[in-house]
Amino acid sequence: MTRLRADLRGAGSRYPDGRRAGLWVVWGVAVVGCAAPQKKDQPTVTALKISGNREVSSREIKNRILTSKTGWWPFATEQLFDPVAWQADLKRIERLYVAKGFYQAEVVKDEVVPKPPDAVQLAVQVSEGPQTHIGKLDVIGLEGLPPADREAAVRRLPIAVGAAFVEHDWTAAKEKVASSLRNRGYAKVAVDAQALVDVKTHLAALTLFVRPGSRYTFGAIEVTTAPDARIAPFLVWEQARMAIPEGAPTSDDALEEAQRRIFSMGVFATVKVTPGDADDASARMPVRVEVREAPFRTLRLGGGGKIDEIRNEVRLLAEWTNRDFLGGMRKLTAHAEAGWAFIPNFYTASTGDAASGARNGPIADLSLQFEQPRFLGRPSLREQSKIEVQRSLELTYDAISTSLTNGVIWKPRSRISIFPSYHLEADYLNGPPVSSAATAPLTLGCDTTSDHCFVWLSYLEEVVTWDRRDNALEPRNGVYASLSLQEGGGPLAGDFNYFRVLPDLRGYLSFGEDNVLTLSARLRVGELWPTSGNPEDSAVVTRFYGGGAVSMRGFNDRRLSPLLLVPAGPTGGVQLTLPIGGDGMIDGSFEARYSLTPVLRLATFVDYGQVTTAQVHPSDAAHLLWAVGLGLRYLTPIGPVRLDLARRLQVGRPPPLYDVNAAGAIQEVQPQYLIDDSCFGLFGSHRVTQVTDNLCVLQISIGEAF
Repeated sequence: MTRLRADLRGAGSRYPDGRRAGLWVVWGVAVVGCAAPQKKDQPTVTALKISGNREVSSREIKNRILTSKTGWWPFATEQLFDPVAWQADLKRIERLYVAKGFYQAEVVKDEVVPKPPDAVQLAVQVSEGPQTHIGKLDVIGLEGLPPADREAAVRRLPIAVGAAFVEHDWTAAKEKVASSLRNRGYAKVAVDAQALVDVKTHLAALTLFVRPGSRYTFGAIEVTTAPDARIAPFLVWEQARMAIPEGAPTSDDALEEAQRRIFSMGVFATVKVTPGDADDASARMPVRVEVREAPFRTLRLGGGGKIDEIRNEVRLLAEWTNRDFLGGMRKLTAHAEAGWAFIPNFYTASTGDAASGARNGPIADLSLQFEQPRFLGRPSLREQSKIEVQRSLELTYDAISTSLTNGVIWKPRSRISIFPSYHLEADYLNGPPVSSAATAPLTLGCDTTSDHCFVWLSYLEEVVTWDRRDNALEPRNGVYASLSLQEGGGPLAGDFNYFRVLPDLRGYLSFGEDNVLTLSARLRVGELWPTSGNPEDSAVVTRFYGGGAVSMRGFNDRRLSPLLLVPAGPTGGVQLTLPIGGDGMIDGSFEARYSLTPVLRLATFVDYGQVTTAQVHPSDAAHLLWAVGLGLRYLTPIGPVRLDLARRLQVGRPPPLYDVNAAGAIQEVQPQYLIDDSCFGLFGSHRVTQVTDNLCVLQISIGEAF
């Protein structure tokens, strides 16, 4: 029986002399290939074809080599052919297969076909051979540890008997054992790995040799700052001590938690938390913290826009922040946004076509926020006060709003935030051209005989957030959960007495090299309970709406909502349908995102949702509205620029439509109204319907939907 011995230490591998020499040649040629500059007189690569590969995709092979073809899109970077790099790439392809357990894989044919006047087409044929699988797996050296530590070390290893022998998983298994033991106090654990591969049976015998060493506990924390630092080292020390209790077993997780807590103080550009030199006699390990302060004053300027079929807007923004206001890391932030909104779009609004409900006007958001760290002397508490003035323009109303907020943020862990707060809000609402007392409670949420009213809200809110995402702007893995509770009116006064709850759950899981494929899902279920029991006895600004770029994308902004039929102008004639919001909401998505290039991602999604006049009933789950769609994301430092095209399916129950009868009373339109079944006015049955929303929606925005 012929065996191939591989002793994998770290990320490297040791093979018999012949293969080892071959690998040295590969890396030597690779260095030459990387160093060889491309000359302008070299031919352009117009095609690169790989054949014979069944177990490894052509995409993955092309991502691992230097040579690539010129893109088909306009202004694509011209890719030139370098014969030295090409020969190195052929070796890289074989090395890629070895890393995946194909020890007999080889490039059996390669072609460079000239295409006059100045291009070449490349082709590679691969013979993969059989893949090696794991026949035996042993972990040696854990015998002297407590049962709980032994079990933790080998729990959920990424390899198993019978699975394919992949170097990446083998290296990950080694690190998993070491990491598990380090997190249980074995700070100096060492793990060696040995693999014996039988090239005839294509089976690998794997052994992990573990040397746990002594168990250590955390000792003193030493903080190092710049000589002219403004932040006292003690403030850094206490954040680290909350994550690293003295005398607790050493662990990488605790060190990472300390680093996140210190970084979240918001005043440091770099934070480094590392273990110090252990004292073997006392089995104590000190911790070293190095920080460098960031600029305390920053000014951000920018702009943005939003486009969908029923609302366009442009905005300019400015934000000034002082992170050491009056000393003590007090934070003061002044934020200003100013823009113009057009309903339904730039063109229609500019023509002043009142018959179509066209409107346009200024929008603004001005706020001043103050944060006091170490509230009541507790490093985990931060007091926050905010005053905000907004000018908004919606399809149903425009508003001038002022709000005051005061609360305390408690962070027991860096990824958990609990924020109880008190809010006092005043809204001046200017509604549509409807002045009857019957419609005002629906359009504005208040009793009035005119088209405007003034609303006071006074409520408590508690927001609990648990964020385990790897990246808040463009998450690839992790979970996010939040719960918002509001209690308004009653002893707090205000115009409305209500309870409101909104949980939000999201999950992300990625697969493949560089997380090329991301599967994600979200679910929100909201409920608003007026204490009077009357669904109409709720402020329009507290109701739920669906639709738009960050909600159910089968509807335009806020159009997934109960609707009210109103005249477009005071003289009657054309009628419009206005979203009036509801007291119940179900909103969710399933989305798959696939990386086409490092900065371009393709997305497919399925959205579902419903907004109900009263609270959500279990039977509403059977009448959800669904939409399917495609999207593109262009990744930028401020988040992905996103384009989504969605088509609503003709299933589910459309939101209710209300009208005012001859007696002036509100009634629901019966039977269920017709919907526009076209796509942007095309391919439909051209039904005459009061609700003109069609089945297709196009949205352009910045940031992921969730």
